[in-house]
Amino acid sequence: MRLTKFTLLSFFFLFILNNSIAQFGTMPPFTVQIEPVITTPLPALHSFAFAQSGDKWLIVGGRTNGLHGLNSSSGFPPEYKNDAVTVIDTTTWAVYSADLNQLPKAIADPMRSTNMQYVQEGNYLYMVGGYGYDSLISVFVSFPTLTAIHVDDMIDAVINAQPISPTIRQVVDTNFSICGGELGKIGSDYYLMFGHKFEGRYSDDPFSPIFTQKYSDRIKKFNLSDDGTTINLTGFTYQVDTNNFHRRDLSTGPIIKPDGSLAICAYGGVFRKDSNLPFREPITLSAGGTTTMSSYQQVMQQYTCALMPIYDSVTQKMYTTFFGGISLYNYNDTTSLLTRDVDVPFVDDITTMTVNSTGAIEETILPIELPALLGSNAKFVPTRNISTYANEVIRIRDLPNTKILAGYMFGGIRAQQGNFGSSSANDTVYRIFITPNNISVGMKDESYTIQNIQLFPNPSIQLSILLFNLKNVEQIKISLFDITGKEIVKIADEEMQKGNQKININTSKLSAGIYICKIQSESGERLVKLVVGK
Repeated sequence: MRLTKFTLLSFFFLFILNNSIAQFGTMPPFTVQIEPVITTPLPALHSFAFAQSGDKWLIVGGRTNGLHGLNSSSGFPPEYKNDAVTVIDTTTWAVYSADLNQLPKAIADPMRSTNMQYVQEGNYLYMVGGYGYDSLISVFVSFPTLTAIHVDDMIDAVINAQPISPTIRQVVDTNFSICGGELGKIGSDYYLMFGHKFEGRYSDDPFSPIFTQKYSDRIKKFNLSDDGTTINLTGFTYQVDTNNFHRRDLSTGPIIKPDGSLAICAYGGVFRKDSNLPFREPITLSAGGTTTMSSYQQVMQQYTCALMPIYDSVTQKMYTTFFGGISLYNYNDTTSLLTRDVDVPFVDDITTMTVNSTGAIEETILPIELPALLGSNAKFVPTRNISTYANEVIRIRDLPNTKILAGYMFGGIRAQQGNFGSSSANDTVYRIFITPNNISVGMKDESYTIQNIQLFPNPSIQLSILLFNLKNVEQIKISLFDITGKEIVKIADEEMQKGNQKININTSKLSAGIYICKIQSESGERLVKLVVGK
């Protein structure tokens, strides 16, 4: 959410030396391709909360119009709040919805707010805060509410047109009166990061404001226990930094550190205390709540946008790819120049930030653009046929050296021009494909309990044999997916003993083409490409 108008000053310059990016940056070891899902328009939404179960998506809250206005009449009109819980079945792209007006206002109002902070933990979606209209007191507020949704039960209720209230529980805590921040989890600890408490209507008049605004300036660490009936919140601690944590409307994403530990990185956000410009220094949040702020100045995409995280366990490089959004800099394909625009425009650039094992950072603008000014307040959703760490960072060493569906970009804002133009909520879903550049050849990740995978004959006509070795006794799931990520057949789901394993895969009834064999255990996942010929 942008509040302050920017000046019209802009100038052009080419980054050189330590600030060099654009075509001079090091390309990541993969290429990216984008294509729309050709179907009837899907719900046009942005700034929502999201969860998924299998092939189904669950969307709550957000807005149905474009970027908010800057005066009281055009900022967040109540008629454009998302008044429905939406389910999308990605196998057919069928859409189901349930009207939130079936709920009491005290429960429904927080669920139709915008810029909630949320996280999915197993079969529960936890949403906190959010900015919206409190119809009980007739004012706009940042809600002090935590809403817990049982994901599978909610999806079933929406699809079958059953009451949704049994799937919802709420608790109130003033710690959650935040919007525009992020909610994450590392280990057993939850973190409510940054954001602000905004009350009243948006206005661009600094002398007669009709709102109050207080930045959180902190990361709130807490514990949440949930037995399905009662939610207990304990152990709130606060890390405060009134300068560097004075952020909102930023992107955060999961990362893997060089030591293999899971962490969260925060990118960009607004507004700096010394200027109406975004922050540029990434902040890493590690287990236990330790934060490290980089001295690197992020060049591109400082506002909330869709991002795709990928880690190489051999080179220990972390790659985060940002899709469009809003940026302090804009790349001109014709002049090969970066434009610094203090109006902070919408962009169509796709950028990969690489963090090396030493902590050194560089950004590279990829030789592909989004088909429009998209990505802001959108969501990247990894597909089920992709191998990831527990925090959904993609394991690039597991990927076959072929084009594979990595996930989807859903929702967000579609702008007509970079600055001061009209915008709308995006109603098109885009498939995001990646192709590793022979990254697995000769180098393997030895951190798995699943080892020595072989699949032959490959190509297959009637039957293939899958061989692998297990270091431990584990529950193993094996499935075949097509290249779009749709599960074709489940081959095994059983406890297997330590040692060599042999699985027969009947390919006689499969159409000719490329498939992905996914082998999943408690300690990780492995992917193998299977070619079926006829």
